[in-house]
Amino acid sequence: MSTWFDKLLRIAKKSELVKKTYQNVISSFVQTHVGEITPMQPRPSQHNGLRFNLLVPSINKEHLFGGISTALKFFERLVPSGVEKRIILTDAAPGEDDLQTFTEYKLLTCDSDETHLSLIVPFSDRYQKTIPVRANDVFITTAWWTAYGAQRIVEWQSRHYNQDPKPIIYFIQDYEPCFYPWSSQSVLAESTYKYTGPQIGVFNTSLLRDYVLRLGYRFTETYSFEPQLNSELLRHLKQANLKNKKRKILIYGRPSVPRNAFTLIMEALRIWAWKNESFRQWEILSVGEKHSDIEIGNGIIVRSKGKMTLSEYAAQLTEASVGVSLMISPHPSYPPLEMAHFGMMVITNSFQNKDLSEWHDNIVSIQDLTPMKIAEQLEELCLRFERDHYIGLTGQTRIHSYLQENDLFPFVKNIIKNYVV
Repeated sequence: MSTWFDKLLRIAKKSELVKKTYQNVISSFVQTHVGEITPMQPRPSQHNGLRFNLLVPSINKEHLFGGISTALKFFERLVPSGVEKRIILTDAAPGEDDLQTFTEYKLLTCDSDETHLSLIVPFSDRYQKTIPVRANDVFITTAWWTAYGAQRIVEWQSRHYNQDPKPIIYFIQDYEPCFYPWSSQSVLAESTYKYTGPQIGVFNTSLLRDYVLRLGYRFTETYSFEPQLNSELLRHLKQANLKNKKRKILIYGRPSVPRNAFTLIMEALRIWAWKNESFRQWEILSVGEKHSDIEIGNGIIVRSKGKMTLSEYAAQLTEASVGVSLMISPHPSYPPLEMAHFGMMVITNSFQNKDLSEWHDNIVSIQDLTPMKIAEQLEELCLRFERDHYIGLTGQTRIHSYLQENDLFPFVKNIIKNYVV
């Protein structure tokens, strides 16, 4: 049988038809485009009033959290009352349900040049299509590919209207070149920081700002804002009874997001599970993204709760005593801070200039991030809780503004002076 199959294979290799079929199949899987940089072709607008444009991937409900939510808050805070604003969606068009929280906005296609105080324009399906751009359009960018597109629009705007390039506002929430291996996307993401036109960098935390600036990138102006506890979580925290902590570990489990190091956490949990027979009394919940429940040994199962409502999340934060939340980037991420303020002892990681143990007493920041180091630290925190069930309630915050509902973006008045006289 094996001899017959080998003979058949030798004959097939000599066949031009087989070779051509093989090459066609391989070619069909070869990527020849970088989808993120599908051109955003501008065209002249018939109008000339000042308008602020937010380029954001999506406002669909399933995406309306975290970075996109923060960018929208910044946009609403930035644009002065009575000035036109437009949200341009680069990756996904919204459905009727998605628009329910955008009642002041009018939905238009890119074909229209209609004016309105607040517009939403889907522009994900943009092949051989254009979008109207005024001489006085100002662009606020978010994810790197929106910055890439806006930088080229502004260059066109400058040439077409014979004017100096308007400063782009780049809302930067992480160092995105490292979202990819060394690749086309990584160098294109980095190129947006090397833009030679006027560009204002607005950074999600001073940690991220300092990291990016230390790499040598330069911006016309830079601003940063610091994290604050979500207002609904703050309301739950004020009402919570944190004295009923349980033998419960929360992990921030997002298998699809490499920088959250899900597999590293799982490897650590397997080591931890076999360290002490009493650990079988502990419950482990994974929050953030739904995945299958995972048996890690010694009868212990990591149960996935996935993405929860803020009320459900607050209930888990109230009961849990230990947390593990990793972020392999210069951004601090919010879960370790949320966990710490709800009286949990938390394991996270340091990264370059980031050390969250300086932000709260309840946070342990591991420098040598290996499964064994995480497991050892997890064992220590669990044993500390066994000795004192109130241990996490004594931890103090060192970033006092975190629990205050202050203006996140007090610096917008300094930015707006570039556009409004």
